Amino acid sequence: MLTIGGHGKRVLLTLIALALFLSVLSGCGTNGQTEPREDGSAPKEDGEPAEQGEPLPDALPLEFVFASGAGAWGTELTLNRDGSFAGQYSDSEMGESGEGYSKGSVYVCAFSGRFEEIKQVDDTTYSMKLGEIKVTDEPGKEWIEEEIRYVASDPFGIAGGETFFLYTPETPLEGLSEEFLSWWPDNYRRETDALQTLACYGLRNQETEQGFFAVESGKGSTLESTGERTATGTTSAAF
Repeated sequence: MLTIGGHGKRVLLTLIALALFLSVLSGCGTNGQTEPREDGSAPKEDGEPAEQGEPLPDALPLEFVFASGAGAWGTELTLNRDGSFAGQYSDSEMGESGEGYSKGSVYVCAFSGRFEEIKQVDDTTYSMKLGEIKVTDEPGKEWIEEEIRYVASDPFGIAGGETFFLYTPETPLEGLSEEFLSWWPDNYRRETDALQTLACYGLRNQETEQGFFAVESGKGSTLESTGERTATGTTSAAF
């Protein structure tokens, strides 16, 4: 039988304690840590904002316009690849005049916001949800400048929406709703020219079936400027 002296026992006990310590340490090495995701990217730390989803097409940013072509009204917005946007709505009613505003009334809304949960549905379609949206002035607020009454309004075309779809120019017309296509600038020549695709980027509000369509490069905005007011006021996700 092997006999260990007092000094040897102390050394042996020290080695056993060290081995137990290293065993516990290796078992706790991943405690409280999140495993890497399948795509190899680092996970979000607690408190960090959620991901916005997939980026939109490389062609963005683009300016979009929602208008009927009749009447002095319209909404324009610039949409970026990350889903952020900013724009303005304007509707001139020169017949609505009164004391102090002999030149009529203009309904306006300057806004900004972000689409979230961006997903590519197919080769020509992206879906997204309306996240935050900010408007400069509370709807209903009125003020007069240079004999024109301005009335703060909702962001027409965005208001009432929750789910939106972005269509690329290659999107087939077949399958798109007639109500959405009624806002399409080329709808009037769809049959005479046998058009088969949208031929421009389109943004559809699923809940209202209202549509924005990309402005051709170089043509600029179709709306008159409503001043230097920017959307930094009231925040709301639904109107």
